[in-house]
Amino acid sequence: MIIPPLLLPFFILFVLLPFSLLFVLATPKVFQITFGLSYEEALLLFTLIVLGSFINIPLYRKKGKFVVGMYSFFGIIYQVVERRDIVIAVNLGGCIIPSTLAIKLLLEIPLEAFLITFIVCTAIIYMFAKPIPNVGIAVPMFIPPMVSSLMSYLTIVSMNLPLYIIPKLAFSAGVLSALVGADILHLKDIEKIGSGVVSIGGAGTFDGIFLTGVFAVIFSLLLV
Repeated sequence: MIIPPLLLPFFILFVLLPFSLLFVLATPKVFQITFGLSYEEALLLFTLIVLGSFINIPLYRKKGKFVVGMYSFFGIIYQVVERRDIVIAVNLGGCIIPSTLAIKLLLEIPLEAFLITFIVCTAIIYMFAKPIPNVGIAVPMFIPPMVSSLMSYLTIVSMNLPLYIIPKLAFSAGVLSALVGADILHLKDIEKIGSGVVSIGGAGTFDGIFLTGVFAVIFSLLLV
């Protein structure tokens, strides 16, 4: 297959840049709607998340797979076997701050509605999440926010609760179900990814945990 090099600039210009711009413009508005913040407060919170995306906090270390290396020295081939460790870390901007915000919202959401939405979303996200060698745990991008927003809507409507709860439920259930369903429940598969550092929320503001919360609110507003 011959792939013209012009495809990459077109992808950046017509896909990546518009998506990034939409994300940057929409996120403060999402914080305003969900948490009742002013625009300045929402923008400050988003800035803290962006800056926090550069910080990974190591949690623990475990043994990884055996790695075989072949080396040649003056025509003599040596085989070296070593076992590289896997460091499990957590990202400040991509996981800790969004999860803290999601937990804070639990004070404003009926517990039963949250549990129903959280359990269903976690199960669906877990089924779609797969360990990808040298990448991490991958989930189709829009499945978590679409599932969490739809489940939030159905749960709130079926329980005859006020519709203004839907964005709050979508954010909290979306973030926490992505954290548990995609990352925590798949820690048993971590060796399939390979050695090195595996950071939960490691893509920062573009990680699945944070993206799920933001787009779950956006999708839920379309349903209300």
